[in-house]
Amino acid sequence: MWKEGKVASSHHQIEVIAPQAPVKLEAVSPRLKKELIHPNRVSALVGLRYSSDGKCIIAGDYPGGIIQVWDSETGRQLTKIETGYGYRPSSDYFCLTPDWKAVFVPRENRKASAIEKDGKKLTRWEYDGDVRSWDLETGQLREAYRHSPPRGMGPIVLSPDGRTFLCFEKLANESEGPQMHAASIWDVKTTKSRPLPENLEYWSVYSPNGKIFTSPAKDEKGRTTFIKLFDVKSAKEKATFAVAEEKANLGFIALSPDGKLLVGQVRSPKGNWLRLWDIDSGQAVASFKAENNDLFLRMAFSPDSRTLVATITRGERGKLFLFDLPERKLRKTVIFAEKAMVHQPVFSPDGKWIAVASQVFPDDRFKRDASPEDLPQPLIHLIDVATGEIRETLISPQCFPTSACFSHDGKTLATGGYGRVLLWDLRIPPGSADSSSESKK
Repeated sequence: MWKEGKVASSHHQIEVIAPQAPVKLEAVSPRLKKELIHPNRVSALVGLRYSSDGKCIIAGDYPGGIIQVWDSETGRQLTKIETGYGYRPSSDYFCLTPDWKAVFVPRENRKASAIEKDGKKLTRWEYDGDVRSWDLETGQLREAYRHSPPRGMGPIVLSPDGRTFLCFEKLANESEGPQMHAASIWDVKTTKSRPLPENLEYWSVYSPNGKIFTSPAKDEKGRTTFIKLFDVKSAKEKATFAVAEEKANLGFIALSPDGKLLVGQVRSPKGNWLRLWDIDSGQAVASFKAENNDLFLRMAFSPDSRTLVATITRGERGKLFLFDLPERKLRKTVIFAEKAMVHQPVFSPDGKWIAVASQVFPDDRFKRDASPEDLPQPLIHLIDVATGEIRETLISPQCFPTSACFSHDGKTLATGGYGRVLLWDLRIPPGSADSSSESKK
């Protein structure tokens, strides 16, 4: 002992963690022809879309909240809209009108405080929020849609004609239990809202003609066991589809482009399915059960409504399934690398190709704050719809490829990069002898 200082010796063990092995990079596929730089150069980009004339492309960063429009030919930045930083219920946080005149973004502020009332410990929830629209050409704020008293304005769904939107909201209250929810349908022009049932889920969808919308709905036990159809003009319920399986819950839903079929994810302790309903009759017309209790995650219909694709990420390998809808059968299963996360698949405008990105997340690097530089490069697979075969695989720069879209002529594929939009030249068909792109399957 050190007598003067009266300090005793001590022993400590410090764990030494080996540094991560550097990621081995491969050459980016030569189909990459251009990069559009976003104002936030260190963020994932979402919501990629081309204008109908193909002259402009739009993307937003998440969670930075900056929406940027570029000239797709020159790469020149056109309009920049700062919607405000924030984590939202969905990373695809902005809605775009079909005429490319305006974008809509919900905003929510909340405050929770513990209180005591009549001897009970409660939580006081206070909310403020609105849905804001900006002029896409000038970047100027056009309108703010809000309730009085204010509510938390959560996810929104814009109608195909841009005339109405659904908003899923939270109410100020004092309670022992969870927050109180509400839903409304808003008229864009008049800024007036009409109430909807409070038990609706936000992953609702409009029909292609914009005349009805469908919403998963909770039962009295809090399980999502119904799909309700509403008339947009009257906001009145038209029909209800039920899930019969015991203890089942509905996940995401989607409507076919011809408006005839509704697909929903059905999840229960006894298994998981994709289920198809006929919109007119309300009858279930097909079910596809997942193997090994896998969960179907992302879904997309082909433009002609004849093919449905769905992905599975959970498990040892990512997978993509192609279903033949007229035949009501599985056509093909595409299996990706081990530990691969499979992103949203997108169809080419002519319905002949599917583009889907996969990205391997090693166990030691699967964490919320992972950087693209810590991960292997994403792969973008180009799949022949007729055969279900991968015809070509593009090697991307390091990024999170969370969004993708084809140009309207199908000659360019845009994918989200790290603070930039990546444009891939598809003028030569994937996998052809003349293709200059390297293939890695």
